[in-house]
Amino acid sequence: MPSSFHPFSVVFHILASLVAFTVFSSDFQIVTPDHQSYGGRWKYLTNINTVFQVTFFVFASFGDIVTFFRGQETNWIISIRDTMFAAIVFPCGVFVTATFWGIYFVDRELVYPKILDDIIPTWINHGLHTWVAVSVILEGAIVRHRYPRNVVGLFFALLFQVIYLSWISYIAYTQDFWVYPFLRLMENSARTAFFGLCALVLVFFYFMGKGMNRVIWEGEEAKITAQEKKNASKRKAKKVE
Repeated sequence: MPSSFHPFSVVFHILASLVAFTVFSSDFQIVTPDHQSYGGRWKYLTNINTVFQVTFFVFASFGDIVTFFRGQETNWIISIRDTMFAAIVFPCGVFVTATFWGIYFVDRELVYPKILDDIIPTWINHGLHTWVAVSVILEGAIVRHRYPRNVVGLFFALLFQVIYLSWISYIAYTQDFWVYPFLRLMENSARTAFFGLCALVLVFFYFMGKGMNRVIWEGEEAKITAQEKKNASKRKAKKVE
């Protein structure tokens, strides 16, 4: 097995895939009035992010299985997995949790009206808005990811955000309603500033994931290298004897 292959990764990826799919499929069976309006559930970042999570963890599980049977990592699988994690899955997952609960505790009616408590079970709410961050943080702690160059990672991260913000802006100007009610309360200048702030927050979470990856795995690699040097010295000493 390659040195970067962690024995817990297979189990974690499979369990995370099952959890993400269960949350997604259970939520998909719930239809609210908002889901029946233009764009359906696909106008919400929460639902799009859940699809990302299902896709990523299924693909990561596939990569683990291929690595196990081949005895070595397949470069293109690892490259796609790591780029997905770095540019989309980690920053988007943490962004969803941070912004949802941040706004929720200020005024929940702006993002999750109390009436939804009678429609959406609490476990699904946490699966959509809490577990998504917990799962990617655990992923970063269990599996070493090779981050792409910043220009590549940030390009894909910001490209997705531009596409999503363009999508909800299109809905607002063609259907005369904002996906998130608090955006309706803002002037155009304030809304533009808010979108810019969201971009900065996403960039921050991108580098947070990269920093966490460096702290955890560079330290681990240093320990392995030191142990290998120590073993090599012992072998040389034995040969001399």
